[in-house]
Amino acid sequence: MAADNEDWFPNAGCSPDTRVINHRCLFRTQDDPRIVLVSGIIVSQYAVSDQMAQANPMVSLVEQGWAYQNEVADAFGCSVRTVRRHLRRFEEGGLSALGHGSGYPSGRSRLQGTRTRLMLRLKSEGHSNREVARRVGVSETAVRKSLRR
Repeated sequence: MAADNEDWFPNAGCSPDTRVINHRCLFRTQDDPRIVLVSGIIVSQYAVSDQMAQANPMVSLVEQGWAYQNEVADAFGCSVRTVRRHLRRFEEGGLSALGHGSGYPSGRSRLQGTRTRLMLRLKSEGHSNREVARRVGVSETAVRKSLRR
């Protein structure tokens, strides 16, 4: 019979690439792929760089009752608000809604190049922002923002 203070499983600790979510859920990251496990069963596998794929197991763990929102947020390194936002988007639009945020894509110009060039030409001729906006068919705010860029 072994002594009470003897460690029966000396190598049973978690490796540095393993993150525990709670007593039944964890994920492992090795290089880029990440595997999410629930009670030893793989429930998701994805590339860490894929934000939509990461949102899916976050939503699944909470929706299926495997983990609480705050546990998921702590483990995945985000806020509870982000987890709630993913849950709301998933409820409203399904899996495809997790792929992109609402609104116009950032970094893309709303105006075509020809309209922007027309704005620049009219402005260089000395027209006011209001007059440029009227001629191009956009708001004065759009003219101001385009010229600022």
